[in-house]
Amino acid sequence: MNDKLFNGYGYVYEVYKTRSFSKAAENLFISQSSLSATIRKIEQRIGVDIFDRSTVPIGLTEEGAEYIKAVEKIMDIENYFTSRVQRLEELVTGHLVIGGSSIYVSHVMVPVLDIFTKRYPGVQLRFIEGGSRQLEKLLSEGYLDMVIDNRKLSEEHYESLPLIEDGLLLAVPKDWPVNESLTKYQMTLTDILNKKHLTDEVPLVPLDAFKNLPFLLLRAGNDTRNRADHLFYLYGMSPLVTLKVDQQVSALNMASHGLAITFISDCVVHSMRSDRVLYYRLPSEDVRRQVSIFYRKNHLQNRCMQEFLRIVAETKL
Repeated sequence: MNDKLFNGYGYVYEVYKTRSFSKAAENLFISQSSLSATIRKIEQRIGVDIFDRSTVPIGLTEEGAEYIKAVEKIMDIENYFTSRVQRLEELVTGHLVIGGSSIYVSHVMVPVLDIFTKRYPGVQLRFIEGGSRQLEKLLSEGYLDMVIDNRKLSEEHYESLPLIEDGLLLAVPKDWPVNESLTKYQMTLTDILNKKHLTDEVPLVPLDAFKNLPFLLLRAGNDTRNRADHLFYLYGMSPLVTLKVDQQVSALNMASHGLAITFISDCVVHSMRSDRVLYYRLPSEDVRRQVSIFYRKNHLQNRCMQEFLRIVAETKL
């Protein structure tokens, strides 16, 4: 297939519109002789005459009429695509697919989502929940534009934009007897909301104080689970694990109903605001972690991504 058949069709179409080589040359700001030579080269390239030069005003040959029909279809496609790109540039339309846990999307990102959706109501936002490894796979394969995660992804493959720092706490059902001997370590919901857990005002609880009690953990592979397992290792504990779930929201809800002890992010506490458990600071440097937005390195960002990331960078979370 000759992909150069329609090169220079603008010259041809101008002659067709004006029915005159001289008028078309004037509109194109070139000489008539130059235009005539260009048209002749195009006709030679496609192998047929486009114009019937024996008529006044100049007309089209049968093949020339078919050529113009094809050119008009090409122009329609170009106009459609140009309009679409322009609408995307103005963010009149578009879409953005973001992966993350429900807690980060529904709590941490709310201020950003509020600004973005009000400013660009025509852009469709879609959220996909899942585990860290599943979301990273979807991101690497291009199914997601970005991922919100507390796990550090490869700097070789991903760019990142820091959002917040969160930390793990131990959540223990409020009416359990173990709390009676640990009053100096305890914090209430109000204490967490007032960020008391970020100070040294309350001492770190020894994890082995709960060694004979049932724990509820997230499933293997989750960052929270990995950190919990590391804490158990540091204390030489083999915990009694009675339940496993996929999301921290479920874990805190079950702990609030007295089912087990669990590890919970302070972001989840701020979101769910459960006062049916007592909270404890944990003795490890590993309990603080950075939550960031990750997106593919060296990948062309569309206008939606650029504007979303700009709003994230400017918004206090």
